[in-house]
Amino acid sequence: MKPSRTPSSSLVALSLAAFLALSASCSKPTEASAEAARSTPGTQGTQGTTAGPALEGRRVDVAVGPEGYAPSTIQAKQGEALVLRFTRTAKGECLSQVVFPDLKITRDLPLNVPVEIAVKAEKPGKIAFQCGMAMVHGSVNVTGT
Repeated sequence: MKPSRTPSSSLVALSLAAFLALSASCSKPTEASAEAARSTPGTQGTQGTTAGPALEGRRVDVAVGPEGYAPSTIQAKQGEALVLRFTRTAKGECLSQVVFPDLKITRDLPLNVPVEIAVKAEKPGKIAFQCGMAMVHGSVNVTGT
């Protein structure tokens, strides 16, 4: 005789699989990455950090909270250098990273620690940024000179 599966056991198994998939795609920043962000605020790159000179350009503070990015749209002129200073105040895992897909920049955002990212507005258009799960979006809108 075959054991029968009840609908509720299938639902539990499906829910568990979905939870595990979401957990794997959005992980917490480690203490080491939080310390690296604090000790080298003028760095950029993917995940790891590299030491460099202080970032130069117009500074724009970006709050990362329960409502997403504030401001979510940043205006810039073509050729302008920007330093976007992200400070995460929300405890949600989704906002624990900021990603600039076109610039190939991914940075961890430790809770309550400002993280600076240099962006050069080279050509008119949008420079998109998003959370690590691509659910919360923002952009730098670049206008011609």
